[in-house]
Amino acid sequence: MDRARKIAALCLAAVFLVTLTVFAAAKIKGYSAKVKHNGTNVFIQVMENAYSTPTESAYLKDSKNKVLLRWKGHKPQKVYRLKDGTLNSYFPYNINMYRFKPGKYMLVTNSYKGTRGVPFTYTGRTYLQYKSTKVVRNNNGDLVQRFYFRRGNAKGKMLNAQIYNSKNQLVRSFKFKSGNSNQLFTFNWNGWPGKNSASRCPRGVYTLKYWVDGASPKTTKFRLAI
Repeated sequence: MDRARKIAALCLAAVFLVTLTVFAAAKIKGYSAKVKHNGTNVFIQVMENAYSTPTESAYLKDSKNKVLLRWKGHKPQKVYRLKDGTLNSYFPYNINMYRFKPGKYMLVTNSYKGTRGVPFTYTGRTYLQYKSTKVVRNNNGDLVQRFYFRRGNAKGKMLNAQIYNSKNQLVRSFKFKSGNSNQLFTFNWNGWPGKNSASRCPRGVYTLKYWVDGASPKTTKFRLAI
């Protein structure tokens, strides 16, 4: 019985050491990683320090330890020689997460130095979705055309909108910095091309082009009714 307990304890200790090795990537000398997000794209740059140029293998796994992607014989994109003769090798990993659900993920890299993990959280795709428009009165009592959108994962990003007439001429553009990343978003247009315009745009059908930084632009038609 005691022997069985000792074996179980050794197995648990081995699992703990492997886990510790994976999660302690940022603390290993001569190894570092930076993670950047741009919409569904996650860019991870791994740096390894050695006296010769190494290669890496890597895989991406989710929170359930399911392997989603693999890299074999991954070569560095950039290599710099330091004063002490060692080389800083930079390995890029560009991952488009559009197929995967929001959640916690880990890029696990393996080279002659050992196995290390780079954890990151994917919050989901960035989007701006047009819902509807209608004529309302603003706080001054003036009639304006109000546009309604839904947005996701757009906090701190720029929301862009452009209005084109029937001749495909740009008549007005808007740009707003997004606050809360998951909520309704609205803006008003009084029908004027700009502050110094001589006349307001006529009623009729216009094209609205809209996008959030990091996502592809979309278009829709609407009727200016003021």
